[in-house]
Amino acid sequence: MSGAFPTSPKFRTLNFQNNRPTLMNQSISGRRAVRQIGSQYFTFNVSMPPLDQDDAMDVFAFLQKQKGGFETFTIQLPTQNRGADKTNTSVKVVGAHSATDGTISLDGFAASTSGVLKAGDLIKFSHNKVYMIQADVNSDSGGAATVLIEPNLVEALADNEVVTMNQPSFTVYLPSEEILYATDPTGFYSISFDVREVIS
Repeated sequence: MSGAFPTSPKFRTLNFQNNRPTLMNQSISGRRAVRQIGSQYFTFNVSMPPLDQDDAMDVFAFLQKQKGGFETFTIQLPTQNRGADKTNTSVKVVGAHSATDGTISLDGFAASTSGVLKAGDLIKFSHNKVYMIQADVNSDSGGAATVLIEPNLVEALADNEVVTMNQPSFTVYLPSEEILYATDPTGFYSISFDVREVIS
């Protein structure tokens, strides 16, 4: 692990992508055989706003420190979740959950609230995988709710694990061995690069 990508200035995220490696064979008769050959991961492009030289060199040096794809680092999306309870830091896992579970029981939400999490929101448990909520979530009168996540858990969860409800940090690496910056006559610099989520 080689540090956390700076949160200021904020970058723009382009081409956020869900990746699910799948093999498909189709016979002459039209029958299809499908199987999944690897775990799901996210990729996205990071595009920095126009930077002055000081900020540009700080970012470029951080990227150079990654030694291509050798190191991993954490990075936080600049976009916020949409759920009504996204700022809640008291949400915890209810009961133990096994790896491969896709339905997770949580509590600590605001009671009897619609849309505490929304479809497309990103959350994280104590391990370094980020998960996407698949359907809007409402809490009951006790502040409990059940969430459907994608992908299914890659690691087991313990009772009372804290849940990161907004802007979870992705653990990523640089899939390209080349990094570059460009500048123009105004003296501003532009930097963009791709990252791929890694599960360790």
